[in-house]
Amino acid sequence: MTIKLAVLKSGEDVIADVKELILKGRIVGYTFINPATVRFLNPESIYFPEEGIDIVFAPWIPLSAQKEVPVAPDWIITLVDPIPQVIDKYKEGIKDGRSKGSDSDNESGSDKSSSGDGFGTGRTGLSTD
Repeated sequence: MTIKLAVLKSGEDVIADVKELILKGRIVGYTFINPATVRFLNPESIYFPEEGIDIVFAPWIPLSAQKEVPVAPDWIITLVDPIPQVIDKYKEGIKDGRSKGSDSDNESGSDKSSSGDGFGTGRTGLSTD
């Protein structure tokens, strides 16, 4: 699993397990697996990390049934490694989202673990210490 934080042309910060799409030795795109947006609940908290940084995750494309989303390389400004606390919370969010689901979902034949829409949201207080 290669978890990266992508900054997109749209201004979104997206965290995902990122795979390169290679054709004839050239990167022609990326696949984001279980993508989620990352947002600050209080953007000013970045300037006071000793008080903790509050972030929230949300599914990147919440109405999509796909958990693997192809992304054109010209839409990505940069790919970086997230700080360890963000990776841990992202992994927890994926695990929790896959294990959640109501009986009505299962009765209708919907399986959130395979549909990609079960990511859910997560909130964490981070300290950069």
